[in-house]
Amino acid sequence: MKPVAPIHRFLRLSAVALLFAIAAPALRAADEGFTPMFNGRDLTGWELREYKQPAPDQWSFKDGVLVVKNGQGWLATKQEYENFVLRLEWRIPTNGNSGVFLRVPPLKEKEQPWTAGVEIQVLDDTGSTYVGKIKPYQFSGSIYGVVAPTKAKYRGTDQWNHFEITCRGGKMSVVFNGEEVAAADMDATPALRDRARKGVIGLQNHGSGVEFRNVQIKVLQP
Repeated sequence: MKPVAPIHRFLRLSAVALLFAIAAPALRAADEGFTPMFNGRDLTGWELREYKQPAPDQWSFKDGVLVVKNGQGWLATKQEYENFVLRLEWRIPTNGNSGVFLRVPPLKEKEQPWTAGVEIQVLDDTGSTYVGKIKPYQFSGSIYGVVAPTKAKYRGTDQWNHFEITCRGGKMSVVFNGEEVAAADMDATPALRDRARKGVIGLQNHGSGVEFRNVQIKVLQP
């Protein structure tokens, strides 16, 4: 019979390599200074905005995923942020609509978070409600109402999509599923010049369900 010890050693080494491969993303995120923004159980550190009587489970967690029911309103951090990199994944149903709000300052009466701060659009780009009916700067990955995405990177209904959004001073960048699709110099963009440079981060609930996961932030130096 042939010796089996080398095979056992190979299997053990393969198992160790697999464990490192699984753990690598989490280790990289920790090494890069990213901090989770949710604890996976409740909304500690966040607060509901623009809801009169939200359902008790309007925003809830299931298997570590933040699940949002149909509604109108948004979820805001209690902490303000100025310079940062925000990473998150989102998934939306057919004709779904949502958004990520950035640097929203204290709002005056009737002032909206996407005009006082900035919104990065989350949308079912292929939905019949939107195809042929909206402006280029309203599709997923856009700096909403201002900068259209340079590429269509939306993966489709019920698929997970990834944003990496960087804000440092007046510079802003949106990486959508691995490619930069929108960028702006706020000082050189009239529509953004007067927007806040510091404020809360928000997740929008805009008439459809939506899901978020792996929401992480890294605070940057000016």
